[in-house]
Amino acid sequence: MSQAHKVIILNKPLKVFDFTIIQLVLMFFSVLGSFFAATQVPKDWKFNGMPGGALVFILLVCIMLALVKMSEVKTWTWWRNLLLYRLKAVPTTFLPKPEKAPIYPDPTIIDEKKESHKNYVEAN
Repeated sequence: MSQAHKVIILNKPLKVFDFTIIQLVLMFFSVLGSFFAATQVPKDWKFNGMPGGALVFILLVCIMLALVKMSEVKTWTWWRNLLLYRLKAVPTTFLPKPEKAPIYPDPTIIDEKKESHKNYVEAN
């Protein structure tokens, strides 16, 4: 008879509503920022009868939601590097500095002939 054991997976982050704690904090600040941006839109701006502030709020929250969920696919460093390389804001060609190469084989190494090497003939 088999038994089912409860396993705690330690390398999985704690998630609340499918968001990690850092993502929830980012979403909180994005909602606050979107609300502030929506209050700055003039009251007479309308789009098909919908207030412009509400449209700005919805658009900014949706964009931030997509950006926060992108952090699950790749790390923020990866996305930052992708953006910087696409904008050509960082150099893409790296020229190595010339360095003195070691002499091979090292002249200080003295190779002693072993007894088992007597049967081999060196080619010149």
